[in-house]
Amino acid sequence: MSLSPLAYIDSLRIGSIDFVSPDEIKVLLDIEAPDSVALNTGTPRPFPRINGYVLISSDDGYLVAQVEWITVERSQYPKRKGMQDFGLIDLPYPLRKMSLNPLGSLQYDGSKDEDGDDRYIFKRGVETFPSVGDAVLLPTQKQLRSIVESGDNRHVKIGISPLAANAEVRIDPDRLFGRHLAVLGNTGSGKSCTVAGLIRWSLDAAKKECNKEEKSLDTTEEECNEKNKPKEPNARFIVLDPNGEYAHAFKDDEKVRVYAVEATDGIKQLQVPLWFWNSAEWSAFTQASSKTQRPTMIQSLRTVRDGQIETPPMSE
Repeated sequence: MSLSPLAYIDSLRIGSIDFVSPDEIKVLLDIEAPDSVALNTGTPRPFPRINGYVLISSDDGYLVAQVEWITVERSQYPKRKGMQDFGLIDLPYPLRKMSLNPLGSLQYDGSKDEDGDDRYIFKRGVETFPSVGDAVLLPTQKQLRSIVESGDNRHVKIGISPLAANAEVRIDPDRLFGRHLAVLGNTGSGKSCTVAGLIRWSLDAAKKECNKEEKSLDTTEEECNEKNKPKEPNARFIVLDPNGEYAHAFKDDEKVRVYAVEATDGIKQLQVPLWFWNSAEWSAFTQASSKTQRPTMIQSLRTVRDGQIETPPMSE
């Protein structure tokens, strides 16, 4: 027997809001809420889990929040609605609570996908915050995937999200490399692999786009043969690798050039022009005194920079 929409939403309820602030929402979990595995959505899913997603009904759809921490507090035994337990002695009872970080909103697109399910769009930023007592819901598999997969021009796949129904994590290279980016994580969590993967996957996607555009043009047979050759994107990456982790990641690419302070087999010696450092860096490196040595050194650097003295680049 199929459930009505209201009954189905009520089956996804896991708790209610206990505290609201601009950067934190605290939730009191229901007694019947899952404690390890949730079956509410029809697919087994670990819950509650740190970094998991939950939904809160809002004016324009759902507010999307991420679990930050989970705790247990001792309280009086809760009086359940419709149950004859008001005569019980109020003994200490564990109440589960969790803190949420509001991320954005999940809105109904008004259309259907290929499977006939509702299509959702995730937008970052919260315009309307919920109130105390509002219900907190578990997202369905479709809603989970929409949270991660929403967005335009995300054509570079970098992995999947186990916390979001194995949704494909894709990026927009124009936005990714057009701003500052930090890849953070604990030791051994895969930061270097992630950076190497971002470079590789972005280059591979750019090559596919270059070849796709070239093959779509109307050309002669000779031009077609020339255009069918693999095209290389006009991109440059400079990786400073003090731990020597990235040389092996790109050793199969013949266009990669590797330099080191000490030259070895297949690795050239790094040579930096004399004028690459400024006077302050040279003074710190040579420990030049400020009264006599530093003015003389600055004058020498200016002479070399102006081309009055020819000198080979330093090896450092």
